[in-house]
Amino acid sequence: MTCDKMDPDGSPTIAPPLTPAWLLWVRALLLVAIAGASYLAWVALQHGPVAGCGPESGCDKVLHSRWAYWLNIPVSVPALLVYVALLGATILLQRRSAPDDERGSWAAIIALSVIVAGAALWFVGLQVFVIHAFCKFCMTAHACGFAAALLCLKHIPLAQDATTPMWATGSGKRGVPRTGLASLATIGLLGVFVLAGGQMLVQKKLNVVKDLRPRSTKVPQGTNYLAIAAALAAQTPLPPSPGVRLIGPRLLSLYSNAFMLKLDTIPMIGTPDASNVIVSLYDYNCPHCRALHPVLVESQRFYSNRLGIVCLPMPLSTNCNPHLPERTHSGANACEFARISLAVWRAKPTSFRQFHDWMFAPPHPLPLEQVTNYAAELVGRDKLQAALADPWVPETLAMSCQLHYTNWVTAGSPAMPQLVLGDVVSSGPLNSVEHLMILLDRYIGLTPPFANRQ
Repeated sequence: MTCDKMDPDGSPTIAPPLTPAWLLWVRALLLVAIAGASYLAWVALQHGPVAGCGPESGCDKVLHSRWAYWLNIPVSVPALLVYVALLGATILLQRRSAPDDERGSWAAIIALSVIVAGAALWFVGLQVFVIHAFCKFCMTAHACGFAAALLCLKHIPLAQDATTPMWATGSGKRGVPRTGLASLATIGLLGVFVLAGGQMLVQKKLNVVKDLRPRSTKVPQGTNYLAIAAALAAQTPLPPSPGVRLIGPRLLSLYSNAFMLKLDTIPMIGTPDASNVIVSLYDYNCPHCRALHPVLVESQRFYSNRLGIVCLPMPLSTNCNPHLPERTHSGANACEFARISLAVWRAKPTSFRQFHDWMFAPPHPLPLEQVTNYAAELVGRDKLQAALADPWVPETLAMSCQLHYTNWVTAGSPAMPQLVLGDVVSSGPLNSVEHLMILLDRYIGLTPPFANRQ
């Protein structure tokens, strides 16, 4: 200790001890981990895009998997709380110099460090062996948290006196007894087990179905996205539900005639004369949309003329969608793919289904040049160019974007793909054909084809 100056009564003032270098490193690493977890938590709660992570990227696969959630809460939220708690414990360590207080701080540091290290190993293992993809933001936070935890565990001040109590106070003895390490490590491991068990037992429901019949027009609050939507709703009050209805031959109404779709002038899977019609909003770059496509095709095949599916491309890109937050991009050429798809239908409706299936067939989006050439082969290059110049294409694209935004306002979720079934909006992926059949039966009364079989 050093005496830098004298108190007024003449006694020496003891300068506070310098912060050890290892503790400075711990705090720096935890600040990086906190920054990463904070960003991921903000993105998850806002349903926003992750910087530098397009569709099919490692980040996209990790953050849209069931393992990105714990008890339906983004895992970045509890991670952020644990990182902050560990950082706070390291700060209290220096401010509480009494032996018992210091031991209490170390008890918190040890338990939290075990949780941080164990959770890092758990999530890295999931990315390596289960998801088979890596999120750069997640890995950075895990690496920094793991390093900080190891530094803390390495510098545990073990008690020199074997009689030093772990939990009792008043001994005046410093250090953490070896007998207390096992109990603290057990507490930390229990925290890791709670994390892993919660993820394994409670699977995040990625598909959200909003039955809007009993709901009011009040827009739910809680995110920046919905605040934007609320501002729009305040200017233009919307009906409380999509209310998809056939109001005439081949004429579909949504939101009390706010959207009127002439079924013989719009892309569809199935016939415009189908007795039941639903609306599908998709992005050709969206992996969940790609997975849903065969489910829709197979379902329509089962129901035949009882089911028609309106197909409206809805790019998740601010390049052509003004209703999205800034810098939202589902991937390269999302807007171009949507325009070409609509142009194919406009130029030659009978070729749309072939083009639509071809676009969703590969596991990843195709290059724009290849897509353009294939469309030109189907309808003719001159007809394709003429259709792309037709005002109907941008008008239909704008209508799709507006419908998605309206669903977002009323149902509270921008997740894609979206299906509109009667008074219901389904957002996010579906598991199977059977899953979709359950929704069709429950919400529009469309009995599955096999229900009447003896």
